[in-house]
Amino acid sequence: MREDRSLTVATLEHTVPRVFSLDDRAYMQEALDLAERGRREAHPNPRVGALVVADGDVVGRGWHRGPGTPHAEIVALDEAGVRARGATLYSTLEPCCTQGCTPPCTEAVAASGVARVVVGVRDPNPAVDGRGLAALRDAGIDVVTVEGQTDLRAARLIEPFGRYMRDGLPAITYKVAVSLDGKVAGGSGQARWLSGEESRRLVHAWRAAADAVLVGAGTVRRDDPSLTVRAVEGPDPVRVVASRDGDLPLGCRLVTTAATTPTILLTERIDGTAEAALRERGVEVVVTGTAGLSAGLATLAQRGLLDILMEGGPTLAGNLLSEGLVQRLAVFVTPLLIGRGAPDAVATAAVDVIDDALRLDDVQWRVVGRDALVEGRLVQSAACRPREEGR
Repeated sequence: MREDRSLTVATLEHTVPRVFSLDDRAYMQEALDLAERGRREAHPNPRVGALVVADGDVVGRGWHRGPGTPHAEIVALDEAGVRARGATLYSTLEPCCTQGCTPPCTEAVAASGVARVVVGVRDPNPAVDGRGLAALRDAGIDVVTVEGQTDLRAARLIEPFGRYMRDGLPAITYKVAVSLDGKVAGGSGQARWLSGEESRRLVHAWRAAADAVLVGAGTVRRDDPSLTVRAVEGPDPVRVVASRDGDLPLGCRLVTTAATTPTILLTERIDGTAEAALRERGVEVVVTGTAGLSAGLATLAQRGLLDILMEGGPTLAGNLLSEGLVQRLAVFVTPLLIGRGAPDAVATAAVDVIDDALRLDDVQWRVVGRDALVEGRLVQSAACRPREEGR
């Protein structure tokens, strides 16, 4: 006789996670693709996409186009019209339940008559977090959140917004190219070109999508970068330089082009004459005092610079990593061997045991031309400390 393996619904709810259909995952992926369309225009609001699906047909699509415009869910519901009744709404982010520039989305969702709402990720805004889901359930709507890779992608999509909501800081991705033996330059400090052409083109696309690019003053003095977008079509990011004493050469490209491309210097201290000279050339100077780099970054976030690509050298990377200010790492590993004595990727003291090392989660590997690219979210370790050397 076959063993009875049936379970009641109540038992299932307490023993296994809810299983989502392949259709659910496919529709959420499409909603995430829609959210990507608002990558630039939604800023500084989160990027959100939404679909309304009735009887297997997509009857409404929407994505958020920026502050003051209707949210993605409202756009999709308006397109669906009466076909929204009894349908499923897919939203990459929990619908809001607060009055802002626009009315609460939860009210419109409930009034539309949708029977089910599938959400990619909860809203990190403390005023919403979980309350939007509760409001929909109170309205009699079946509400579920996705599981698996789609919710990871949804979280990545709003990472800058989430970081600002949680900590008042921007999300920072440290981009670095290293040799097979972990070096970022030759023994003389010369680093061009470590990565391949395809990798450099991808980095330019990242610049175009970022709010700002951050480097240290040492990188400026050594490489004199322009930090503009050249290999692809797209807007130039704001250029940000971090320096303890404001030592930014007046003849460097970032200063000579500051009048046309926004450039900000974050510094703990600076001579008054040097500050006046930089301001005269169009550089904005933010003096943080003893509050340090985190205070300067908070100032950038308050101005809407939430998504920052860090292309600085080992010292700046070490300082940011040790303070827990970097969220993601993007490492291009290129097929070269440079040898002992060349600069390492990060100027931090070595951990004594591997368990204390900084680790990556949500890791993705891919091949970019001749290089391997590894990306992931950093899991911070208190054991990482900057070396007491250099600036």
